[in-house]
Amino acid sequence: MIAQILVADDNVDITDLLRDYLTARGHHVEVVNDGFQLAQKAVEFQPHLILTDIQMPGAYGSSVYQVLQKDPKTARIPILFISAHSYDKLKPILPVDSKTRFIQKPVSFPKLDAIIAELLPMGGFMP
Repeated sequence: MIAQILVADDNVDITDLLRDYLTARGHHVEVVNDGFQLAQKAVEFQPHLILTDIQMPGAYGSSVYQVLQKDPKTARIPILFISAHSYDKLKPILPVDSKTRFIQKPVSFPKLDAIIAELLPMGGFMP
């Protein structure tokens, strides 16, 4: 089974980099570029994991999280929030949930791999 990962960021360079990196690791990756698309694609794609920027057009990643939590089809999906801003600055808007994590840009790939390995089983991925 290949893990399904949804990547959301309004910066195409970031989505391309993450898609290429995750695809090279054997994952099936879908990409969207705004918060509205993120909410729609999550329902349609049913990923094992979502990687999302916080600040995007359409809706912030943290706002989309609230929408996803209200839908039984998407409430189980773990989310890794990614931002250029520090955790301390974003802490007031980040959800406190055992299936969410935060990583600051520029992304450390070893740290990203460790977080993904931790979150994928929460999203139903069984290697």
